[in-house]
Amino acid sequence: MKIKNVIIICIIACLLGLDIYLLHINYQNRAIITTLNKAFERTDHLRSVEYLYKVSKEITKIRLQYERYPITNHEIYAGSDTTKIMSIESLVDKPKLIFGSSQNMCLPCIYSVLDQLAEIMPDYSNNENIIFIADIENRLKNNYHNKKVISFIRKEDFPLYEIGAPYLFILDKDMLVKMLFITDKTNPELTKEYLKMVKKRFPNF
Repeated sequence: MKIKNVIIICIIACLLGLDIYLLHINYQNRAIITTLNKAFERTDHLRSVEYLYKVSKEITKIRLQYERYPITNHEIYAGSDTTKIMSIESLVDKPKLIFGSSQNMCLPCIYSVLDQLAEIMPDYSNNENIIFIADIENRLKNNYHNKKVISFIRKEDFPLYEIGAPYLFILDKDMLVKMLFITDKTNPELTKEYLKMVKKRFPNF
């Protein structure tokens, strides 16, 4: 009887020891998993930072390339009527806010700018000092988000067509691109801040 009790006690002790060992292993595994998760989070963060840096770098390069770019002595037309040609200078009797886009840009990016434009400048569709320049099909140019589009007869006269994201800038009698702002989908709030700044500086907007 005593031997049987000793055996039972030994078995129980072994089982308890096994449980403790398994608990220890489980704790170690959790610690390893937690460490790996943190490492993955740091890696994802670094990738995000790297992506944001690349986007910011490209936007800055394009902005510097076209800031104060001359737009003069070029022929344009309004809407889809290519028979009524005028000079770009004829539109700029006072500072204008130009919104540029194209049919190759992502629609959510364009709509994001339009939403913020409507919020900061609710009368934009009727405001003659806000001009849309868009590289789109002719059939859409008479009513592109409630605005008649301005187009250049020769696309090479307006290299900003090549910018891959919606953009905004000021054009005045100097006929130079000023305050060029290229929208950044990683930070859409910047567009609103830009529009607020423009409205503060140019009350006619």
